Amino acid sequence: MDGLPRYDVPDEVTTDDWALTIRGSVRRPRAFDAADLAALPNETFAEDFDCEAGWTAAGLSWRDVRVADLLERVEPTPESQYALVHAMDGEYACAFPLERIESAVLALELDGEPLPTEHGGPARLIPTGDGDCWESVKWVDSIAITAEPPADTAREIALGRIE
Repeated sequence: MDGLPRYDVPDEVTTDDWALTIRGSVRRPRAFDAADLAALPNETFAEDFDCEAGWTAAGLSWRDVRVADLLERVEPTPESQYALVHAMDGEYACAFPLERIESAVLALELDGEPLPTEHGGPARLIPTGDGDCWESVKWVDSIAITAEPPADTAREIALGRIE
């Protein structure tokens, strides 16, 4: 199906009744379930996925929704400057400037199939442009919009897992 390595899925990760919640410094906090996301404009793109661990998965085909489309529906307040993207494992989170996450995508499919849990399904954040593989948050279940920069622990956690 793909060239991504497979990792064990933490016990805390479950796809039962999954929804993506966007909250914090927004006018309309909201939860998006799979049907909500499927109803949004989506696109498909092919891209290689490089990791700091030294491997590359070539020519992956992702179907996704733009994070900007989600943010438009929750209406970040004028003070909003940052986003903290949380994984449902309860441990992993990655912070982004709001302007950067607006260009990111939330991947829902890989190679024409629902995104497998071992690769971050049901939804995986994929930042566009230059970035590091540890910014690609698996098992996304919430995004907190903030006015102040949140602590970013993702790099240390990610690098600790590959060393």
